[in-house]
Amino acid sequence: MAGFFGFFDYTKPGPGVPENEPPKSKFIVFFEVLARKFWKLCWLNILYFLVSLPILILLYFIIGNYIAPIIQSATKGAGNVKDIQSLQGFLMTAFGLTLLSGFMVFGIGPTTAGFTYIVRNFAREEHAWVTSDFFEHTKKNLKEGIISFITDLLVLWIFSVAIRFYSVQSLKYPSVGIIKYFLVFTLFIYFMMHIYIYPMMVTYNLKVRHIYKNAFIFTILKLPHTIGMFLLLATVWLLPFLLLFVTRFIPVLLLYPLIWVSIIGLAQNFYTNYIFGIYLNPQKENKEQLESQENTELSSDKDDDSHSKDSV
Repeated sequence: MAGFFGFFDYTKPGPGVPENEPPKSKFIVFFEVLARKFWKLCWLNILYFLVSLPILILLYFIIGNYIAPIIQSATKGAGNVKDIQSLQGFLMTAFGLTLLSGFMVFGIGPTTAGFTYIVRNFAREEHAWVTSDFFEHTKKNLKEGIISFITDLLVLWIFSVAIRFYSVQSLKYPSVGIIKYFLVFTLFIYFMMHIYIYPMMVTYNLKVRHIYKNAFIFTILKLPHTIGMFLLLATVWLLPFLLLFVTRFIPVLLLYPLIWVSIIGLAQNFYTNYIFGIYLNPQKENKEQLESQENTELSSDKDDDSHSKDSV
């Protein structure tokens, strides 16, 4: 006898989905997927962090050259030498881990491609093997990921040098400030393009220049939506960092290597799946719409038949 007096019988079919039930909103589906895939997302986040550790260490030393002087000047006169060193270590840890997690979201090459493939499938409610698919699609996108990462480093370096140069020049020549603000706006557009770059890399067989071109087109075409999504992702990204300064509980930063990057990636790919479905997969969208219309018509026909039978 299956189960125990009819209880705990997992061989019985479930109640299923009602025919006329309206589709759930993406917001609700996101939290359902997050709850259902929580532990897989945790493992994906940890795997992504560990495999990317050599790149993250390199980035930490690069970032340190920019952060350390700022922290040292900001903490002057904060107390005795021991207190200042303790505060500087705390701030370097907090800023360093937060910025490194931001790079993981922004993109750090082939490992980001492997990570994105998994969260893209989860956002589509499709199956993915976390470990094997991560390494498989890291290898598949090795060349594109390396080119994208090198491009990002060059762009960030060039823009940081140019913005600092024109910031100094604007003190002497205020009209030069226009160039500085234009560069900041351009860099902001470049940041927002990364919402689309890696999802497009793992979804379509495109060259890197075409990926960047399409990402720029999507950013401009859907600018209000892209800005909104970018600000939402940035807010979620900064929450553990802000929580640290409220609670002074430094282990809260462990959210970044444990789960937080996966949550952000899942939200990002829910959005990009929707955008790609409209503009790059129109046949799929039309097919789904036709299927939903046919289901509605069939259900209405069934209702008409039932009414006619009742009246006989």
